[in-house]
Amino acid sequence: MESLGVRANSAQLHGFIPIAPVGTRNYTPQQYQNIQTPTLIVFGALDTNLGAQSHKNLLQLPHHFVLKLEGARHACYMDKPREFHQGLIDFLSKLK
Repeated sequence: MESLGVRANSAQLHGFIPIAPVGTRNYTPQQYQNIQTPTLIVFGALDTNLGAQSHKNLLQLPHHFVLKLEGARHACYMDKPREFHQGLIDFLSKLK
């Protein structure tokens, strides 16, 4: 998550997909609002590792998309690989 503040506004970055983000409480609401990079928030519906506060923090990103994989745990890309890959394709197709 450290790269969120450093790289998320890079002109070379067209999209951001944080995998197992940590440290989301280290940023202020204003810092989240300043990030203009489209971000895909991916998590499994059965994930007990992504806390409610972390999820709430990430939702402050102004250009966020959410991919919640039903029946998937923390490693949602392993539990639901087809749905995960389709979600990635859908997200990437929205980027400029």
